Amino acid sequence: MSRRPISLALGVAALAVCALAGASGSPVMPSYLAAWLVLVALPVGALPLLMGLELAGFAAGPMAASLRRLLGLLPIAGLLLLPVLLSLGGLYPWDRGAPPRTPFAAVWFTPVFFILRSLAYLAIWLWFASTFRRPAAEPGSPAATQRRSRAVLGLILYAITGTLAAEDWVQSADPGLASTAFGLLMMTIQAGLALSAAALIAARDSSGRPGRDQRTAAAFADPILVLLAIWGFVHAAQYLTVWSANLPEEARWYLARDGALGRLGLWAGIGVMVLATLVLVPRRNAGRPALLAGIALLILLLHGAEMFWLVTPGFRGAFRFTWADALALIGVVGVAGGLYGPVDRRLRGGAS
Repeated sequence: MSRRPISLALGVAALAVCALAGASGSPVMPSYLAAWLVLVALPVGALPLLMGLELAGFAAGPMAASLRRLLGLLPIAGLLLLPVLLSLGGLYPWDRGAPPRTPFAAVWFTPVFFILRSLAYLAIWLWFASTFRRPAAEPGSPAATQRRSRAVLGLILYAITGTLAAEDWVQSADPGLASTAFGLLMMTIQAGLALSAAALIAARDSSGRPGRDQRTAAAFADPILVLLAIWGFVHAAQYLTVWSANLPEEARWYLARDGALGRLGLWAGIGVMVLATLVLVPRRNAGRPALLAGIALLILLLHGAEMFWLVTPGFRGAFRFTWADALALIGVVGVAGGLYGPVDRRLRGGAS
């Protein structure tokens, strides 16, 4: 029996419980927003990586093939954004009458403009996904030249839309942290989620093929380490800026994310970075698929939990994992897993 109907049924049931809990007054939408951000990060984070591979001449490699598999999640993420757009008042203080910080914010953060921007982000990403979902074109052909031009344009537009989406969807839900680097942090998390998921896909696809699995694992090692280093640097620079400048609002933002679970997450992040360095830097280990898959899984879990760390403490005053978080994650992942096969085949033009 196919797992797809089971996944879809489980996801729908979990989201139905969330909807009933929300109707009875339980604050479930922050959990749903965090879970949705994990889902949308996979295809959105894959896009700049695919564009970079296109420009570097590696669009035909195993990494690009695995990343392309994630783009089929983007239409599903667009569909699952609907509950967020219908619940703005439960998520964003600017829709609950909170005074805007600036005159520009009074214009920028309005429900209609927010919805239009969100749809515009998705439309732009879907347009680029329609190009980079297809396998690489023959080098030197007009199609290859067009793809390279679109990759340059895509990276520019991704930097703009990714920064704005991070501000709209995440930072404006808890605006205590006024960081200009927040968009970069979110884009790094998205790329890390996408690359670790692609590494797991590649490890599964190349399993049992001597030689190929080692080459595939080695191709992922350096990019994973680079993204981890950038992610750690942005976090550290952002925190040190707040600490050294003694900014009260930003300090309260971090204090809401402190506590036992928050500190555990901090040490988990440091531990993953150290472990990845020790495992992947030696060349003899970088080509071992099992080691790479283990590191990729840890990064996937780390960044997934980080989305909840970024979103939910602004509504609870502390970072803790609740039943609503678990149900929302099961619901979003279940629905996405149930719909992915038919949607991906339709987008690829294959028969269902």
